[in-house]
Amino acid sequence: MSAALANLHPDLQDLVGRTIAERYRVDALLGVGGMGAVFRGHHLGLHRDVAIKVLHPSLTRDPEIKSRFDSEARSASRLDHPNCLQITDYGTTEHDMKFMVMQLLDGGELTRLLGRPLAADRALELTLQICRGLEHAHGQGVIHRDVKPENIFVTRDHADKETLKLVDFGIAKIASGGGSEQHKTRAGLIFGTPAYMSPEQAAGVEADARADLYSLGIILFEMLAGHPPFQADDPVALVRMQVGADPPPLPPDTAPMVAAIVERLLAKRRDDRFSSAREVREILEAALVMLRGEVSSSGVVEMAVASLHSGSIPITTSSPHSTGIPINGVGTTMVPAQSPPRSTLKVALGIAVVAAASVALWQYLPRRAADDPTTTTTVSSQAGVEESSALAARGENANDDSIEVLAGGGPAVDAIAEIDRLLLSGKLDEADKLLMALRDEYPKDAQLSWRLGRLLTKRKGKRTQALVAYGVAIEGDPTLLDDNEFYAELHDLLRTPSARDEALDIALHSMGRYAHSFLLELVNNEKKPLTYAKRHRALDELATDPANEAMINRQLNTALDLLQAHQSLTPCGSYDAALTAIAAAPEFYFWARVQRAVPPVADPAALGAREDKAACEDLEARRQVLLALLVTLTPAVGDTDGEIIIDEDGGTTPAAPASKPAPKPAPKPAPKPAQKKKKSSTNDDCSRLRDLKKKKCWK
Repeated sequence: MSAALANLHPDLQDLVGRTIAERYRVDALLGVGGMGAVFRGHHLGLHRDVAIKVLHPSLTRDPEIKSRFDSEARSASRLDHPNCLQITDYGTTEHDMKFMVMQLLDGGELTRLLGRPLAADRALELTLQICRGLEHAHGQGVIHRDVKPENIFVTRDHADKETLKLVDFGIAKIASGGGSEQHKTRAGLIFGTPAYMSPEQAAGVEADARADLYSLGIILFEMLAGHPPFQADDPVALVRMQVGADPPPLPPDTAPMVAAIVERLLAKRRDDRFSSAREVREILEAALVMLRGEVSSSGVVEMAVASLHSGSIPITTSSPHSTGIPINGVGTTMVPAQSPPRSTLKVALGIAVVAAASVALWQYLPRRAADDPTTTTTVSSQAGVEESSALAARGENANDDSIEVLAGGGPAVDAIAEIDRLLLSGKLDEADKLLMALRDEYPKDAQLSWRLGRLLTKRKGKRTQALVAYGVAIEGDPTLLDDNEFYAELHDLLRTPSARDEALDIALHSMGRYAHSFLLELVNNEKKPLTYAKRHRALDELATDPANEAMINRQLNTALDLLQAHQSLTPCGSYDAALTAIAAAPEFYFWARVQRAVPPVADPAALGAREDKAACEDLEARRQVLLALLVTLTPAVGDTDGEIIIDEDGGTTPAAPASKPAPKPAPKPAPKPAQKKKKSSTNDDCSRLRDLKKKKCWK
């Protein structure tokens, strides 16, 4: 027995060699952490090795820790992304120990790569992978709250490509959850690791997604400098540094735009940081292109200065469906320039340089594409891609360069056609066999991902996995959204009730304007509305096109804002805003909703650190005044007064219609005494029946 195993609790030692949950054989101890132990296991049914994390038996006596462990399992199991560790199962052993099952990874912690300065492009590449994992997690409403090198695992994927995975969501917070799904942090309780902790966590303030971005900035700083920005043997001193100390300067040879990214990530006030992981990812992608390219720095600086003076910064994203005028498949969006109140002109200029640098990508990428044939299909115009696809389908080629790209870039056209034929004829197993063989050879081919989605759609209970496959296909080739057949199949899958979270994620992150009709259905759904955070994410995307405003049911969404205010990060502020909107345009429609929606609790312990207790004052009094006004209004024609009730899982369902209070009915006159009814003669009835049927009649 190893020393590590010998020091474990006897119940944990006893797990080795045993089977838990009737399907997982525990083979060996892999490691020990603060909350339990991780074992190598084997799924007896699937014949697959797995990792099994078991909560320490002594901790199971603490209901809060058990609840947090369950929260980790539930939240992490939602994540399905190459840069997030996949949780496949969780439960309780026969000895009442909590466990979860996850991917068994081969590799090591990110700490192995640290301790010395890394090249800027190498650091940005690694940070970009972490950022993509965070973007997916935040999109699912999951905040990690302990992003550090020890919780980032470096492994290799099936194509032997270096892949970083976020692990250990042990103190994750479900930002948009509700009820029992939401872990409530005790006031003043600090979670996290001091060297990588955000200032708000260090101050005991509840963390949101921007806390993870601060930790990401610490890691990026460490990659560039060879050491974290704040170092001390005393954890308390580290916490104080995170709250009040400025980070030291990066090495002198650090590119200004990279230094600007780090400085903004490490802003003490979270409002001064990037607003989302998606924004960071887009900036990192642009910065990487600049580091690897040959763009004139003087021209970029001039663009940055012009952008600052004009009051807007052009941000170019890699998505072909961004708002704005597309240039060579790259969309441009104008956003207001924001100068952080404590930032110097140098920082603001540096951030603008990063933003303006991405504008130059449309000039840079086509020139590089001419030198590098492997990028031809990436930067070609949509018309060019469609033309190449049409030529390939006919077995023709536009030129010699296209022959090289098509021959080496994906499976043969006849192979795709054979899969379609097998699927059409219902030979799913044969199609599966051929498809898997081709996917092993071309793992990222969009057409094969599309066919996988088609195959899964035909399998019972696999529509969620099919939807994910369609999402992967879009990532590989966004022009598929212009294919009517693909779009029709995808739109049908998006409406799968059990896959609504996955559908929303794909719609928001991969489909751009193509998702707007689906998002309109979601935000206007009164029978089963989205939760507060998800609905507002959809509304934010719809707001990118002014034409959508006329199709959004603002009346319904205002009512939902009131009813779901408790799900908001600032519940009293959200409730107040909804009351104000209703008072500005009062209608009887709102009467039952306002009556149902009780204001958030003003107790600081229940409210947490999201907002000041003063924000909750006078809400009930304003609600009563508004109710008195609404009850005097006349219902509109066809108006239904049905309340919307918030479910335990954070959703809402309509209740039986509530009606306007009616006056007491006038007393009814006393009924007249009932007269006795003359009893019919059984003999007479029997005689008539006997005469008709010519049969004997029984009395």
